[in-house]
Amino acid sequence: MERVGIGLVGCGLFGESHLQAYRGVPNAAVRAIFDTDRERAERLAAAFQVPRVCESLDELCGLPEIDLVDVVTPEADHARPVLTAFAKGKHVFVEKPLATDLAECSRMIEAARASGRFLMVGHILRFETKYAMLKEELASGRLGEIVSLHARRNRLKELLPRYGRIHPVLETGIHDIDLMLWYVGKPVRRVRGFARSITGGVHPDTFWGVLEFETGAVGVIETIWLLPKAAGISLDDAFRVVGATGLGNLQLVPAALSFWREDGYEVPDVSYDPRVRNSARGALRDELSYLCDCVTEGRAPELNTGVDGRRALRVAQALIESAAAGADVEIQGWD
Repeated sequence: MERVGIGLVGCGLFGESHLQAYRGVPNAAVRAIFDTDRERAERLAAAFQVPRVCESLDELCGLPEIDLVDVVTPEADHARPVLTAFAKGKHVFVEKPLATDLAECSRMIEAARASGRFLMVGHILRFETKYAMLKEELASGRLGEIVSLHARRNRLKELLPRYGRIHPVLETGIHDIDLMLWYVGKPVRRVRGFARSITGGVHPDTFWGVLEFETGAVGVIETIWLLPKAAGISLDDAFRVVGATGLGNLQLVPAALSFWREDGYEVPDVSYDPRVRNSARGALRDELSYLCDCVTEGRAPELNTGVDGRRALRVAQALIESAAAGADVEIQGWD
């Protein structure tokens, strides 16, 4: 089997998750990595048998054995590696959000078109089995026209020092924005955001957003970073869609798998990035495997395109603007 040569840019915790996931992708081979923290990159290269640690982004993107550059840098630092990769003729996977600036999104999309290479954004939930099955049920028409959507995506308070560098709508809420756009298939015409800060951080730790679609459907997103560690639950996620002739319910709590031990209660992740037999399973692996198949077969990805990423960011930014202004924000059309 022809293997896709992968160059990983960004060796943080989720970069390591990507390396784990590639272990479960038969037609992928991680051939080089780069991070500004050289020591960290060398440790991961040794742990995952990656043959080369690059001195620079330009070096990695210029390697002839690299077909696909996987960008897992901090959210505000996506543009340079993405644009460099396209300039060198590589395909690109970039974690969500595509960028934190709409102009940068447009530059990336145009660079992909000009280079004739693929751009895919890490909106992982389109590859999570339950969310994908909900999409198929909606597409079948059995639930009727969508009337309302409600999403919950809450996380541990103790993670705020690490993930509080970015607004929660761009960290977790954008997942559900993307899902709602995918499910409804029509643009949002108006949003209203509500933010609260209980812990006093730079960004709010509590956010609710209301999205009104052109179809008349109304979506509500909830993202709160106040879960107590002692609860033993790190992923409090749920999604409900109400249609004219039925509804779909999805939730992670109560869990299908839990561990009850003398030192406490734990609900492990079995959906997004679970680990079994020393490699990742679940949505992350399936997402990366899909793109590698696209590269191998020379077909453009139909899921998680650059345009999808820009549309989700546009709605997210409108919600943030609305919360700051204390007023509705109108959105005209898709783009």
